Amino acid sequence: SSGINAEYGGFMRAVLRRTKVTPIQRARFIDKSEVYKAIDEVSFDQFKSMIALINNFSDFEVAVRMYQIAKKPLSKAVFKRAAYVCSGEVLDDTIIDLLFFVFDEAGDGHLSHSEFVNVMRKMETSVSSAQKAKDDPGSIGLGSYFRKCIRNEMIKLYA
Repeated sequence: SSGINAEYGGFMRAVLRRTKVTPIQRARFIDKSEVYKAIDEVSFDQFKSMIALINNFSDFEVAVRMYQIAKKPLSKAVFKRAAYVCSGEVLDDTIIDLLFFVFDEAGDGHLSHSEFVNVMRKMETSVSSAQKAKDDPGSIGLGSYFRKCIRNEMIKLYA
């Protein structure tokens, strides 16, 4: 950890920055994050891993959509695994606990699709998309390949 830290309110502002939530919803999420007291601050490494997830959010959304289709809520373990597979970063358990604390509206220890993914859906950065296209304009990209693979598997399962 590099010693650069942020308070939870600042962390949640950064997480919600590119979302389409209303100002009232945004304030409610930030207020709720400031009540969370597991630790005092978010480290740079914790913040970096969350940004990696944000930058790969469309892949994460596809991965967890299967739980929505099956009408199953998302557990912390599944969330952590999906985040790792989609971003290549391991989200710290404290960050996962914070996200569940803030977004778990039902208070059941799980996230439904509407509790987290719908809020964060508009989040993938245009910078990330532009960088992928710049790096290899002729390829479909790993994200597109991943989504296509998941879609094909879902069609097989539910057709």
